[in-house]
Amino acid sequence: MMRSPSTKCRLASVVAGMMLACSAIAVQAQEARNVILFLGDAGGVPTLSAGGIMAHDRPQSLFIHSMPNMGLSDTSALNNWVTDSGAGMTAIMTGQKTNGSMISVLPSGADGAVTPVKTFLEYAEEKGLSTGIVTNMKIWDATPAACYAHVASRKNQDEIFKQMLAPRFGDGVDILIGKGRSDAIASFAKRQTTAEQAFAQASYMFGDDPAIVRGAKRAAVLRDSDFAPIPAVEATIAQLARNPKGYFLMVEWDMHTDNLANGLKHVVEMDDMIRRVSAVAGKDTLILFTADHSFGLRMGGGKRSTPLAEQYATEAAKPGATLANNPIISVEDGHTGEEVITTASGPGSEKVRGFFANTKLFDIMMAAVGWTKDK
Repeated sequence: MMRSPSTKCRLASVVAGMMLACSAIAVQAQEARNVILFLGDAGGVPTLSAGGIMAHDRPQSLFIHSMPNMGLSDTSALNNWVTDSGAGMTAIMTGQKTNGSMISVLPSGADGAVTPVKTFLEYAEEKGLSTGIVTNMKIWDATPAACYAHVASRKNQDEIFKQMLAPRFGDGVDILIGKGRSDAIASFAKRQTTAEQAFAQASYMFGDDPAIVRGAKRAAVLRDSDFAPIPAVEATIAQLARNPKGYFLMVEWDMHTDNLANGLKHVVEMDDMIRRVSAVAGKDTLILFTADHSFGLRMGGGKRSTPLAEQYATEAAKPGATLANNPIISVEDGHTGEEVITTASGPGSEKVRGFFANTKLFDIMMAAVGWTKDK
């Protein structure tokens, strides 16, 4: 039977549509081999906006603004509308909201009892993936600790160090890079040992230079000063990627703007890291950026004809000027409770859409690698 040209065109269109649909399903079904979570501590939307304009003199100039998937995440804690990093990161890493200052535990009784909750990093360790943490804050602080420790108070430094080297699943975080070297020395001294000895007994190469990561299967780099972020992250990824099963990496960068210059500089530093990692990470890598909470920064003025940094500096130099009353960028020193941005690329990133709770990020990471949560 002969078909008319119009019929043939319709059939071709239907077939093409079916092929595109099948292709889309295949893309959506692809599982991530690796997950990289970038966490801007206090990196709320106002801070990101001001950081980008201050650095590049134009709006929406950060790399994260170009990432293909974006949503807005609620950051409230279980007991407070405004969270701290402990409860904020616990929600992201466990899929459960908890009380402020708690680290990957849930309150389970009026007597102060708590119950540990399994973290995404612990799932990764259990599955045999390599794991890493890079932070420009203290390695035992709330955000990194929520990945591997379970304590009722984020202030319990000694217990966090203890759990760092006594993991519940796998052999613990494989690459640790962060600050807090003097804290580690003091903490392990209470147990009649040194930080070097304690980490060596746990099979870590211990030092203060991130370059040692390239030659060590397991490394702990602790220091009390800043380090170059991109080389440290690249070295960490190069080492973790040797595992054929894949890896999970959490990178935290401090964006608190109680020190405005440092906070906005760190925005650009992390954005540059994400740009670089996105260029070199494989297509099998889910890359997420989010914040644990926002901060009290507001951009209140400025002319587009003059660089924003100059205008801010002029106002800051006036007699009586403070961080809180600068008409260009003002800062009230404290966390705030509005939603924060989440951007994403790679397998599973299409689920980053609309408004959602911070706990959904755990679900997104689990779904991306094809894992199911323990009952």
